Amino acid sequence: MEICIFLGAGASAAENLPIQNELFSNYFKNTLPLHPESNMNIKLREFFKEFFYIDVLNENIDDINFPTFEEVLGILDMAEQRRESFKKFGTDTYNNQNDSINLLKQYLILLTANSINNASKASNKYHELLLSNLLKMNQLLNTTFISVNYDIHIDNTISKLYDKDKMPVMLDYGVDFANFNYKNSTWLKPTGQTIKLYKIHGSLNWLYCPVCSSLTLTPYEGGVMRILNNQDEATCLNCNQYTIPIIVPPTYFKNMSNVYLSSVWNKAEASLRKSDVIIFCGYSFPEADMHIKYMLKRVQTSRNNNPLKIIVFNNHENKLTSALKKEEMRYKRFLGEDIIFTNDSFQDFATNPYKYISIIKNTN
Repeated sequence: MEICIFLGAGASAAENLPIQNELFSNYFKNTLPLHPESNMNIKLREFFKEFFYIDVLNENIDDINFPTFEEVLGILDMAEQRRESFKKFGTDTYNNQNDSINLLKQYLILLTANSINNASKASNKYHELLLSNLLKMNQLLNTTFISVNYDIHIDNTISKLYDKDKMPVMLDYGVDFANFNYKNSTWLKPTGQTIKLYKIHGSLNWLYCPVCSSLTLTPYEGGVMRILNNQDEATCLNCNQYTIPIIVPPTYFKNMSNVYLSSVWNKAEASLRKSDVIIFCGYSFPEADMHIKYMLKRVQTSRNNNPLKIIVFNNHENKLTSALKKEEMRYKRFLGEDIIFTNDSFQDFATNPYKYISIIKNTN
């Protein structure tokens, strides 16, 4: 059976990573106080005070009702698309009194990377458990992972399985990295049997060079943090120029034009077409993810073989029943009433994937 496991933010939250509505409070409470006068933090402080009347230095962070990340990035994206400005924040550099909206977006993406990276040092307990159980079922090599998460929990878990004698199976991101041509690289081009991981919104360990258009991988490390902490260490392996992140923020106006992201999306769709089952883990099917909905509907409506089977795990300990029901309605409204929407969590699935995959096999 060919299966595709789709990992959303809830899968990372199971490893104690912050969810979207915790990113701002996490950063302003734990990171900003360490470097309050850096250029980035000065601009972010000014932005939140000007736009949302929030003083992140002098107010109690725990009491602040922050806007969502989607709302903040959404208004900046819209200003860029319409080539309009806000007072003190412009879309061009002709007026030196204006701060660049594009620069603000970069800072907000780095804020996201910082919050996630700091929390990523926790254990990979449930990701490791899932892969271990899939391996015992002889299912792992017939599984493709698609992730909307930037963290590297699933990456590191797959990579650490490799053993050239016992299990010579390599992680395949679906793109070519500059590392493949670098003589001192410890990350080789995947060959033979591979475990495919398609990160359709980018990754903390991808550094893109806008000069020579190459992509550098920083194995086992959130290399995007080098841009924030020491930019001289965030240079391209090919041409030694400064790199930028490939991180697509959670807004309606997602920019998927990067050539590497385009390749990843194409391969993700191809894998979905070959799959018998899609297993959604920790993914709430948000309204803003129209690119994903478009891809799923293309896959679902163009099959020549058996109908695509879908099962969802998106519960957690403190989740309201009303919230879970709304998500179930969202899934079924778009993908059909035949999907299996469970009351279980990613942790439940990781602990016993055999139980749930057996249920799927036995459905008509």
